Amino acid sequence: MICLGKYFRIFVLENKQMTDSELKLLLEKQELLLKKLLELSQRQFAESDAVALDELLKQKDSYFDELQKLDPLREKWHKKYNRPLGQEEQKLDDNIQDLLEKLLLSEQDFEKIVGREKNAVSLQIAQISNQMQYRKDTTRQRPLIKNMTT
Repeated sequence: MICLGKYFRIFVLENKQMTDSELKLLLEKQELLLKKLLELSQRQFAESDAVALDELLKQKDSYFDELQKLDPLREKWHKKYNRPLGQEEQKLDDNIQDLLEKLLLSEQDFEKIVGREKNAVSLQIAQISNQMQYRKDTTRQRPLIKNMTT
Protein backbone atom coordinates (compact mmCIF):
# COMPACT_ATOMS: atom_id res chain seq x y z
CA MET A 1 0.00 0.00 0.00
CA ILE A 2 2.70 2.49 0.93
CA CYS A 3 5.21 3.19 -1.81
CA LEU A 4 8.70 3.20 -0.32
CA GLY A 5 12.33 3.27 -1.11
CA LYS A 6 13.73 3.09 -4.58
CA TYR A 7 10.36 3.06 -6.36
CA PHE A 8 9.24 6.21 -4.58
CA ARG A 9 12.49 8.03 -5.37
CA ILE A 10 12.46 7.04 -9.03
CA PHE A 11 8.76 7.47 -9.69
CA VAL A 12 7.90 10.58 -7.69
CA LEU A 13 11.03 12.48 -6.75
CA GLU A 14 12.82 12.16 -10.10
CA ASN A 15 9.73 12.29 -12.30
CA LYS A 16 9.30 15.72 -13.88
CA GLN A 17 5.66 15.12 -14.82
CA MET A 18 3.31 14.69 -11.88
CA THR A 19 0.08 12.82 -12.30
CA ASP A 20 -3.16 13.37 -10.45
CA SER A 21 -2.82 10.07 -8.57
CA GLU A 22 0.63 10.86 -7.16
CA LEU A 23 -0.81 12.96 -4.36
CA LYS A 24 -1.82 9.79 -2.56
CA LEU A 25 1.78 8.52 -2.82
CA LEU A 26 3.09 11.79 -1.41
CA LEU A 27 0.60 11.72 1.46
CA GLU A 28 1.40 8.09 2.28
CA LYS A 29 5.13 8.82 2.29
CA GLN A 30 4.59 11.87 4.50
CA GLU A 31 2.43 9.84 6.89
CA LEU A 32 5.08 7.11 7.11
CA LEU A 33 7.87 9.60 7.84
CA LEU A 34 5.78 11.30 10.53
CA LYS A 35 5.05 7.95 12.18
CA LYS A 36 8.78 7.19 12.27
CA LEU A 37 9.52 10.66 13.65
CA LEU A 38 6.89 10.27 16.35
CA GLU A 39 8.33 6.88 17.32
CA LEU A 40 11.84 8.37 17.58
CA SER A 41 10.47 11.33 19.50
CA GLN A 42 8.92 8.97 22.05
CA ARG A 43 12.08 6.85 22.25
CA GLN A 44 14.22 9.86 23.15
CA PHE A 45 12.41 10.07 26.52
CA ALA A 46 13.69 6.63 27.50
CA GLU A 47 17.22 7.01 26.12
CA SER A 48 19.81 7.53 28.83
CA ASP A 49 22.97 6.88 26.83
CA ALA A 50 24.33 10.09 25.29
CA VAL A 51 25.81 8.33 22.25
CA ALA A 52 22.56 6.48 21.52
CA LEU A 53 20.59 9.70 21.97
CA ASP A 54 22.90 11.46 19.52
CA GLU A 55 22.34 8.68 16.97
CA LEU A 56 18.60 8.92 17.51
CA LEU A 57 18.72 12.69 16.90
CA LYS A 58 20.68 12.10 13.68
CA GLN A 59 17.96 9.70 12.50
CA LYS A 60 15.34 12.32 13.30
CA ASP A 61 17.25 14.92 11.29
CA SER A 62 17.40 12.52 8.36
CA TYR A 63 13.63 11.99 8.46
CA PHE A 64 13.04 15.75 8.74
CA ASP A 65 15.19 16.27 5.64
CA GLU A 66 13.14 13.69 3.72
CA LEU A 67 9.95 15.31 4.94
CA GLN A 68 11.07 18.72 3.75
CA LYS A 69 11.67 17.33 0.26
CA LEU A 70 8.01 16.36 0.08
CA ASP A 71 6.65 19.87 0.74
CA PRO A 72 7.67 21.35 -2.64
CA LEU A 73 6.27 18.28 -4.38
CA ARG A 74 2.91 18.69 -2.66
CA GLU A 75 2.91 22.37 -3.53
CA LYS A 76 3.74 21.54 -7.15
CA TRP A 77 0.90 19.02 -7.24
CA HIS A 78 -1.61 21.50 -5.77
CA LYS A 79 -0.62 24.14 -8.33
CA LYS A 80 -1.05 21.71 -11.20
CA TYR A 81 -4.24 20.00 -9.99
CA ASN A 82 -6.38 22.56 -8.28
CA ARG A 83 -9.03 20.20 -6.93
CA PRO A 84 -10.37 19.23 -3.52
CA LEU A 85 -8.92 16.15 -1.87
CA GLY A 86 -10.59 12.81 -2.45
CA GLN A 87 -11.96 10.75 0.41
CA GLU A 88 -8.81 8.64 0.89
CA GLU A 89 -6.58 11.67 0.42
CA GLN A 90 -8.57 13.64 2.99
CA LYS A 91 -8.30 10.76 5.45
CA LEU A 92 -4.52 10.67 4.95
CA ASP A 93 -4.30 14.45 5.28
CA ASP A 94 -6.29 14.37 8.54
CA ASN A 95 -4.05 11.61 9.88
CA ILE A 96 -0.97 13.64 8.91
CA GLN A 97 -2.35 16.64 10.78
CA ASP A 98 -2.98 14.46 13.85
CA LEU A 99 0.56 13.04 13.67
CA LEU A 100 2.00 16.55 13.38
CA GLU A 101 0.14 17.65 16.51
CA LYS A 102 1.32 14.59 18.46
CA LEU A 103 4.88 15.15 17.27
CA LEU A 104 4.75 18.80 18.33
CA LEU A 105 3.51 17.86 21.82
CA SER A 106 6.15 15.16 22.17
CA GLU A 107 8.95 17.52 21.16
CA GLN A 108 7.68 20.24 23.52
CA ASP A 109 7.57 17.76 26.41
CA PHE A 110 11.10 16.60 25.63
CA GLU A 111 12.26 20.21 25.48
CA LYS A 112 10.80 20.79 28.97
CA ILE A 113 12.62 17.75 30.34
CA VAL A 114 15.91 18.81 28.78
CA GLY A 115 15.38 22.33 30.15
CA ARG A 116 14.82 20.99 33.68
CA GLU A 117 17.89 18.77 33.43
CA LYS A 118 19.93 21.70 32.14
CA ASN A 119 18.79 23.85 35.06
CA ALA A 120 19.64 21.08 37.53
CA VAL A 121 23.11 20.68 36.02
CA SER A 122 23.64 24.46 36.06
CA LEU A 123 22.69 24.51 39.75
CA GLN A 124 25.10 21.67 40.51
CA ILE A 125 27.89 23.47 38.65
CA ALA A 126 27.19 26.65 40.62
CA GLN A 127 27.29 24.72 43.91
CA ILE A 128 30.57 23.03 42.99
CA SER A 129 32.00 26.39 41.96
CA ASN A 130 30.96 27.88 45.31
CA GLN A 131 32.56 24.97 47.15
CA MET A 132 35.79 25.42 45.21
CA GLN A 133 35.80 29.15 45.94
CA TYR A 134 35.17 28.51 49.63
CA ARG A 135 38.02 26.01 49.79
CA LYS A 136 40.36 28.44 48.03
CA ASP A 137 39.50 31.24 50.42
CA THR A 138 39.90 29.13 53.55
CA THR A 139 43.26 27.69 52.51
CA ARG A 140 44.74 31.16 52.14
CA GLN A 141 43.54 32.34 55.51
CA ARG A 142 44.61 29.48 57.70
CA PRO A 143 45.30 30.52 61.22
CA LEU A 144 48.97 30.68 61.93
CA ILE A 145 50.10 28.85 65.01
CA LYS A 146 52.98 30.59 66.70
CA ASN A 147 55.72 28.65 68.32
CA MET A 148 55.64 29.55 71.94
CA THR A 149 58.65 29.20 74.11
CA THR A 150 58.21 28.38 77.73
